[in-house]
Amino acid sequence: PVSKSTAQAPPPLKRRQSKEVADANPDVTETRKSISGTAAAASPSPPTPGFDLDNLDEFVTKPAPHGQTVQCRLTRDTRGLDKKKFPWYYLHLERDDGKKVFLLAARRRKKSKTSNYIISTDPTDLARDGESYKGKLRSNFMGTQFTVFDCGVNPLKGEALSDGSNVREELAAVIYETNVFGIKGPRKMSVIIPAMGIDRSRLSVRPKRAEESLVERWKHNDMENLLCLHNKTPQWNDETQSYVLNFQGRVTKASVKNFQIIHPE
Repeated sequence: PVSKSTAQAPPPLKRRQSKEVADANPDVTETRKSISGTAAAASPSPPTPGFDLDNLDEFVTKPAPHGQTVQCRLTRDTRGLDKKKFPWYYLHLERDDGKKVFLLAARRRKKSKTSNYIISTDPTDLARDGESYKGKLRSNFMGTQFTVFDCGVNPLKGEALSDGSNVREELAAVIYETNVFGIKGPRKMSVIIPAMGIDRSRLSVRPKRAEESLVERWKHNDMENLLCLHNKTPQWNDETQSYVLNFQGRVTKASVKNFQIIHPE
């Protein structure tokens, strides 16, 4: 288990501040074991109630049940020479009895020019043409913009049906503000997701042209039927010489991967 720690003081460069974010409340008792490499920065909400996971494919692709909290843990597996460079990731639902339920697995594709991850509901089958393939996460060349697609087809590759019913949906986009060398402190991000209809189902976003994508719509402030979320700004703590957010003790180590996503309203 990784022991609790506070962030180290930033380097003695006057213009530079550490991008890492520590827990503002590190004294809260933390009983869960934290696996090395785990982004254990989820919301400290009450235990997750019971969910119907008989149809896993449906559960992971639909909005969370109204009025309920879904608390999960993401684990990065870097064991083995191959996984050092191309790690695998596992997402588990944390139940109120302390047990974990597998939801999703992902791996980085080896022959892609940019960061490209396969997402599957089967931890043993992460093939692009596998039956459990649910979509992918792809970044731009700079690694500052990421888009999550479902398993539909690329409309630019000539495989789309005339009615566009099999064109891939864009499920989310993440945009990082450019922050070279961490001079501006912790990185800032925006998360763009489709809004929900009156029936609480996700509104479909199926771009057929590049300018219709979530990222391009965000750039042009075309946010109809979309939601824009941001990471909560951490505060500088003079005592620990680090940026902090209150994770209620769930965070065990200062990291740039510790963040909280909020709606500005």
